Amino acid sequence: MIKCKQAIEGTECGRTCCCLDCEQFDTCKIKCSDPKEACEYAFSEENALALMQSDAKEIINAISDLTVAKKQIEDREKEMRSKLVEAMEHYGVKSFENEVVKFTYIAPTTRTTIDSAKLKKDLPDVAAKYSKTSAVSASVKITVK
Repeated sequence: MIKCKQAIEGTECGRTCCCLDCEQFDTCKIKCSDPKEACEYAFSEENALALMQSDAKEIINAISDLTVAKKQIEDREKEMRSKLVEAMEHYGVKSFENEVVKFTYIAPTTRTTIDSAKLKKDLPDVAAKYSKTSAVSASVKITVK
């Protein structure tokens, strides 16, 4: 299927295919008139990844840089939190604050959770009865290597 960059950016008909590849081409009132071979907006599923990477190169690079920096900051924060927990335990401090942030020591505890995989296997009817479905927005997962 031939797709269209213009359609992805938003068209009145809501389709993502090239007008010339659309099954409603003959009856469509808003179709484009460019021939498929000369259209700068047409692309195939085979070259979609390369085109997307080329068009979004700056965005991809910026997100990559930010994601790596975020991971480094989170690792540093985790290390600093661990040291702060040690210091608060050593001095017996339960809470303190400054102009910017408040720190509260949380003692170790236990947590009880339900093993949903085991529940679904052993009691599928109960698992189904207490399962709920929620809408999840589209997103991009980024993994730092």
